[in-house]
Amino acid sequence: MKDLHNFVSAYTHDKKHLHLAIGMIREDDIEYFSYSNDNKKSMIPAENRLFEIGSITKVFTSMLLLAIEQEKLLSSDDMVGKFVPNIKNDYLNKIALKNLATHTSGLPALATNHNLAKKRSNPYSMYTEQDLTAFLSNADYTDSIGSFGYSNIGVAILGNILCKVSGSTYDELLKKYITSPLQMNETAVMLDSEQNGRFLNGHASTGRRVPHWDLSIHEGAGGIKSSVRDLSLFVQANLSDANPIASILAKSHLPMSIGNSNLYFGWGGDEILDKDILWHNGGSAGFNSYLAFNKELRVGIVLLSNYSFFSNVLIDHYVAQLKKWITRKEPAHGTMIDSVGRKILEAMLSNEESLK
Repeated sequence: MKDLHNFVSAYTHDKKHLHLAIGMIREDDIEYFSYSNDNKKSMIPAENRLFEIGSITKVFTSMLLLAIEQEKLLSSDDMVGKFVPNIKNDYLNKIALKNLATHTSGLPALATNHNLAKKRSNPYSMYTEQDLTAFLSNADYTDSIGSFGYSNIGVAILGNILCKVSGSTYDELLKKYITSPLQMNETAVMLDSEQNGRFLNGHASTGRRVPHWDLSIHEGAGGIKSSVRDLSLFVQANLSDANPIASILAKSHLPMSIGNSNLYFGWGGDEILDKDILWHNGGSAGFNSYLAFNKELRVGIVLLSNYSFFSNVLIDHYVAQLKKWITRKEPAHGTMIDSVGRKILEAMLSNEESLK
C-alpha cells in the first residue's frame, strides 16, 4: 500500500526503540510490513518477532470455550457456580460462562482485592488462586448482570475454568484447538528458549524499557505472546470457511442478544465505511496490539508494537484500555495503535469496494 508510511508516520515518530509489525490480510494473500527505530541489527524476520498481545488473548479464550463446548465437555450456558463447588455464593449461580466471554457478568475490570500497585512492574504476577477464591466468596454484582462491562477478571475466571474442566494447561488447549490446526507455531503463553530469543523488549509510552508481564492466573485474559505472522494466519482463517476450525470461528461471528445489546464471543463489533468489522485490541506495560477484519470483503489487519500507551500512574488505575472499549475515544496520555489500524483497514476496504 503506497500510503502506508503516511498512516504510520505519526505513530512511529520519536519512539527510539520501536518495532512495529503490520500484516495486511486478504483471503488468499498476506503482506507483511515493518518499521523500526532500533539501531541494533537483527537477523530475525520482522514477521517472526514475538510480542505480548495483551487482551487479544481474550478472543482465543472465547474460541476455546466454543471448542470445548463443541466436544460437549460443558455448555456456554452453564453457570459459573457449577465449576467452583468450594465457593458458596449464589451470585455465581446467576452468571453463565457466556456472560464471562461477553463481559456481561457484572464483574468489575479487576477483582476488588487486586492491588496493581503492589508490584507495579509485574502487576498480575502476585495475584493467586487463593486471592481469586477470596474475591469470589463475597462477590455480588447481580444488579449488573446482562449489562456490558469490560472485565479482565471475568475472562481470567473463564480461562481457569476451561483448564480445570479439560485437565489441560492453557497452552495445551491453545495448541490442540487453535494454533496447531492453523499452523500458528509461534503463539503461546509460555515460550521456549528459541522463542525467547525472538521475544522483543517492551517499552512504556515514555520509551523506558519495562519487564515482560507474567499474567499468572490471568493468562486467559492477556497472557499470549505471538507474531504478526501467526495473528495474520488467524485473521485469514476468520475470513475463510475452509479451515480446520471454521465452525468455531463462524459461531464467534454471530451476535448474541444479551441484556440490551448484541454481543460476540470475544470480539468487539464496529463499522468502517458502513461495513461490519470484528476487532480486538490489547495493551500491557510494554506492548500494544490491534487486529480487525471484514468478512464480506475478506480483508483484515494486524498491528503489533513494542510500545505501550500506558504510563505507570495509569497502570495503577487500569482505565485506559477499558475506556477505549466503552467510549471509542483515544486516551490523552499516549497513542494507541488502534487509530492507525482503522485507517489502514478503511483504505483496504475502500480499495476492495472499488474493485467490485
